[in-house]
Amino acid sequence: MIIQPNDLWRWSYDAQSDRLMLDLSDHMLFATEYRGKQLVPAAFTSCAFCVDDAALYYSLLDQAQALDWSAPAKVQLILNAVAVRRFYKPLMPQSWYFREYDQSYPSTAGALVIMECEGREALFMVVEEGEYASVCINLEQELMLAGHKSFPRFAVIKVMNNRLRGWEAPEISLAQAG
Repeated sequence: MIIQPNDLWRWSYDAQSDRLMLDLSDHMLFATEYRGKQLVPAAFTSCAFCVDDAALYYSLLDQAQALDWSAPAKVQLILNAVAVRRFYKPLMPQSWYFREYDQSYPSTAGALVIMECEGREALFMVVEEGEYASVCINLEQELMLAGHKSFPRFAVIKVMNNRLRGWEAPEISLAQAG
């Protein structure tokens, strides 16, 4: 079941858990993956899940349909991505971890992309596109960068667009579909 945003949802920061939270009402609270040191000052003031947040939620959700994930996992991804777009501190590119390609990928928000790190392909979602660099969220369970830095699921990185390649969902044959 995919939850639908409504005008009761509220962003807030919980100092005790050091997390950005989203109050979904009815005693449901979503804890993002992001800590206070990663957030802009606006994240520390309670505010509504606005119309722009809802529009981004639905746009990213459309893109996430290609993932073979459960509905709750997709919602978790999308809510984290909306939080990043609205409240994450600006980043400098850290492209050196990933293989460079001859051409830049024309990224758009929600695009599912592949980046190659030490010969391994990793899946990311573009959260914020730029002309030369894009902010991406890791979709892998855990990714090792340069053999020593652990990069967990939903971690955020900004990379130059020439590190991105488009991803296509694997096709399922009729025999696999059952």
